Amino acid sequence: MLVIELLSTLLGMLGAALLATRSRWAGWAFVAWLFSNLGWLVFGAGNQHWGFFLQQGVFLVTSLMGIWEWLIKPRLRSRVQTGAVPPGPAMTLERAKAIVRLIDFPGYHFQVMGNSSPMYLQATFHAPCSVSGGQPIRQTTRKWQLSAHMTPSELVQTALNCALTSVEHEAREQFRYRGLAIFGPHFNVDRLAELCLCPDGQEVRS
Repeated sequence: MLVIELLSTLLGMLGAALLATRSRWAGWAFVAWLFSNLGWLVFGAGNQHWGFFLQQGVFLVTSLMGIWEWLIKPRLRSRVQTGAVPPGPAMTLERAKAIVRLIDFPGYHFQVMGNSSPMYLQATFHAPCSVSGGQPIRQTTRKWQLSAHMTPSELVQTALNCALTSVEHEAREQFRYRGLAIFGPHFNVDRLAELCLCPDGQEVRS
């Protein structure tokens, strides 16, 4: 048990040192912590320190999360980014999906749906409901129709427009004046047209 205690201590310190360096080896800190957590679990169970055992169980989960985010996920993304895009003049569904997999925007996941005619681009993200608030929930953007004749650059630019429109949409919902989303994106356009016809519906500088 003394050996396990010593190794767990050393591995824990090694993990802290690796993360502090912020080098390309920093992600391996979570591997060191993983084995440290396993050692401390054995130590806690052997000495019946159940509170300590529970704590190390939680730390074990966070170590696994760190390994995924720092080591595995970047390598999977790198493998996808080096993947070949199917050639050809036409924008097929397979080609569109391969191109979209190379797009990255924080918090957003882009996907191509439908068949070759028509195809749609849509993104998903998490944000609080603009009406009820609360915890972030899965949200979807509008669908962007894609052409079989579009170029890869046009597809990537469409994804950018999708992200920009979505961010503006969220900003309009969250921007408040007197507690109201006065620039919200969900107003009835016919009611807005009526507002334009009201004598006091607009203001100008004197």
